[in-house]
Amino acid sequence: MTETTALRLAGRDALALLHRISTNALADLTPGQCRATLFCDFRGRLLHRAVVGAGSDGALWLFRDDAPGAELAAFLDRHVFRDDVRIEDRSHELPVAVAAGGAAPAPGTMTERAGIPTAVLAPDDEALTLGAQAPAGDDQARTRQRILAGRPGHGHEIVETFTPFEVGLAHEVHLDKGCYTGQETLMRLVTYQSVKRRLARVKGPGAVPAPPAGLTAEGRPAGILTRAVRDGAGWIGLAVIRNDACEAGHPLEIAGGGRTEPPEPLPARRPLGRG
Repeated sequence: MTETTALRLAGRDALALLHRISTNALADLTPGQCRATLFCDFRGRLLHRAVVGAGSDGALWLFRDDAPGAELAAFLDRHVFRDDVRIEDRSHELPVAVAAGGAAPAPGTMTERAGIPTAVLAPDDEALTLGAQAPAGDDQARTRQRILAGRPGHGHEIVETFTPFEVGLAHEVHLDKGCYTGQETLMRLVTYQSVKRRLARVKGPGAVPAPPAGLTAEGRPAGILTRAVRDGAGWIGLAVIRNDACEAGHPLEIAGGGRTEPPEPLPARRPLGRG
């Protein structure tokens, strides 16, 4: 069973801290609103992603449905110096899951009951249910759902191998918000149009390959298969693939044996800001 994250941040400097160290603009977040943001290293490579919601009591909540809270809590704590910020890991009390249909919050909002969040829906994302309402489900079914939705996840696409622009998360990077870790590198990638890879859905026949696995096109490196799961008589997965290999539309060879059908590039996203 995949562990999930629910962190509560309190203190007068909590919002300023998150705005300062992550990619999205959060300084104007007001109670009842939510936004997804990313945490990168100095190279602009991905470390963490979370949906940030502002509570009615002034606290901030960070949620994710595919990774435990302890590592993110420790990461945040390393950035707290003389700031008035208190971090509580409430992950065991508030399990997080993708909503299985039914009513969802309005995009960009978080709902609460008696001061405890019950659901969030970040812009251009899927709704998450929290606490006792979080539906149960097996990991294989969740993985397949995530692949079909083209949602990058921790430990697969949200890893230090990739930047946000390579895995379909450009829309969670704000180019006008000022300095944060990785900002200079990400800005250069945009300025010089240097993003050479993109997220794609792939599938193939036979046994499910074991990711991460290298992909080649006519013997040349073409990308990385990041996850795969059984789909009928074959398998379906996500991969980060060079733009030219996506555009060529040819099958790709998988390291260790097997091949994909022609990759299906996922829709490109644009960073926020700069017109």
